[in-house]
Order: sequence, then structure tokens, then C-alpha cells
Amino acid sequence: MSDLLNIVAPFFSTARDYSQVLKRLAAAVFWEVYFVTFYLRDIPQVDERFKTVETYGSLGKLISAIPNSDSLNISGFVIALFIARFCYEIQLHDRISDLLGIRRRFDVEEILLPLTELITLKLSPAQVEALRHNRHRVMSEVFYKYTSSRLDTPIVDKHLIEHALSAWSSYWMSIEGIIVCLVMAVVAYIFNALQLTAALMIAVILIYSISCLQFSRLKHHARAQIQAIASDPTASAAIRIRFNAL
Repeated sequence: MSDLLNIVAPFFSTARDYSQVLKRLAAAVFWEVYFVTFYLRDIPQVDERFKTVETYGSLGKLISAIPNSDSLNISGFVIALFIARFCYEIQLHDRISDLLGIRRRFDVEEILLPLTELITLKLSPAQVEALRHNRHRVMSEVFYKYTSSRLDTPIVDKHLIEHALSAWSSYWMSIEGIIVCLVMAVVAYIFNALQLTAALMIAVILIYSISCLQFSRLKHHARAQIQAIASDPTASAAIRIRFNAL
């Protein structure tokens, strides 16, 4: 049922593990592209090309057999499905994060360095640099090791983990939504649909504002998780050893 909700209503569902995060993101991209293409069809040149595809040969006969096919935006559906699958395969949110350094900064500034403070450990400048350079490995050993939703009894409460996953997926949906709207705005501008271009750019600003609010939630969830990790004596001792080895 949760997988179905992630696909049908990704903006209102929750994520219990990373695979569900990916499904939420793919479903969100699908619906975003699908609905935006409805507006793109108000551009005569775009609508003409879509109709040419929808009425072509045997495919056209198959589509015409679908009830109310004229109003279903079949071409938009196919385009949205293809883009959603493509984004899922390349994990678009990771590519955006790599390009903009989102997770790189967050992992270091909001998780790793605050974690050293919670276990009262002072790193040297050389250790901090090593921490930044080996971020992925260190995150795996001192954070993800204790916050995996797949563990039967993780140190961090599963509700905290799920809330953090849902918050991150909502944030990435906003970031990917910005990309979708920007691309569609370029298409609209190419066809001189200036009102639609302006509407999409306003959507970009609104979604960006929402993403900024969501980012503050990510910090809150990260803080709750590292506090839980640092409060466990066994985990704290193991983390201290790992940091000292930098």
C-alpha cells in the first residue's frame, strides 16, 4: 500500500526507506511533467505535434479506442513516463546534489562536525580536511551505520529515520520540480508562449521558496539523529576512534 501511495500521491505519502524515496521522486517528476504538458498543448505548434503522434497509423487507432482519449493527453503521459524513468535511472537528485554540492556541505556542516562536538572531540585542521575528502566513507561508518531503516533495532528511533527520509524526499521533489519547470519554461519561450513562460518562472520562485523552508527541516532531523547516536556509549566510543583515525 505504501508503494502505491508513493506512486499515486507522492506529495502526500511518506518514505520508510531509500527505495521508497526514489519511487516518490520518480512519481513526482511524472505528475509534474504530465500536468505541465497540458499547458504546453495550449501552444498550437506543440499541440499539433502531439496530435500527429496520437493519430499516427495503428498507434492512432489504438489511442482512439481509449475512452475520452482526446482529453487524456496521451503524448504528455508517454513523455512524463519516459522522463520519470530516466530521472529514476540516473538518480537526478544525486546529480543535482553533486553539481551544487548540497549533500557535500550538509553532511560535513550539519552532521559530521556537529557530531564531533556532541562527543566532545576537537579535530585538527588536517583532520577536518581529511573528513571532507573522505566524506562518503566516514558518513557510512559514523552515521548511516546507525540510521539505516533496514536494521531491526537501529540506535536511532525508526520514526526519526522515516521522518528524515520523508523530509529529504520532499526537498528533492522540490529541487527536481524546479528543474522540470525551468526546462518547460524554455520550451514555452522557444514557441513564444510568454504568458506560460512567466507562469512557469513564478512557479520556480514559489517552489524554491518552499525548498528553503524544507531545508531548515532537514537540519532539525539531522540534529535529532546525531544526538541519538552520540548518546549511545558504544556508538560514541566507536565514532571517536574513527574520527581520531583521520
